[in-house]
Amino acid sequence: MILFNSLPNFVILQGKEYKINVDFRNMIFFENKLQDKRVDKNRKIEYGLRLFYPAFSDIRNYQLFLQMPKLYEEACNKLIWFYQCGREDYHKVKGNGKGKNRQIYSYEFDDEYIYGAFYEQYGIDLSYEKLHWWKFKALLKSLKEDTEFVKIQGYRAYTGKDENMKELRDYWELPKSIDEQERLNNLYESLK
Repeated sequence: MILFNSLPNFVILQGKEYKINVDFRNMIFFENKLQDKRVDKNRKIEYGLRLFYPAFSDIRNYQLFLQMPKLYEEACNKLIWFYQCGREDYHKVKGNGKGKNRQIYSYEFDDEYIYGAFYEQYGIDLSYEKLHWWKFKALLKSLKEDTEFVKIQGYRAYTGKDENMKELRDYWELPKSIDEQERLNNLYESLK
């Protein structure tokens, strides 16, 4: 019952309270960076920590922070805890069927549909509203089936044999990553 309590705006690291940046936009930026295969793991971590902790946003403060391994490790764990909305299994995919690891939404490519769904269902203008990440995720998960965004996710997740649904799945498929697209382009070129 995490959301029935007050939402966190601070975390405790090494016994000291640190303010955190809780706005949903920051976690969306972080998630996009996590999914970018061109960015190495250390840069992803640095990006997330500097975005999440205002105290470490300045590069000099961040470099001092790196010299304290226990604080650094605890700060990383709290960032992950916050990203997962305080739940260990929050972003894990359930089930064992075909297509369970298929990405069915992208903040980058579905931004208009997410914006429209929030405005339609909740009257929330995401371009102005400041929403806590946990509240944003709860509202995102609760969007009704008749919103265009939820319909598109359903098309992308489809694994059955219906040809019309397969066409819709293919039409709404998310673009390939740059690395994947380059690999496919090279494969096509070698076949010519």
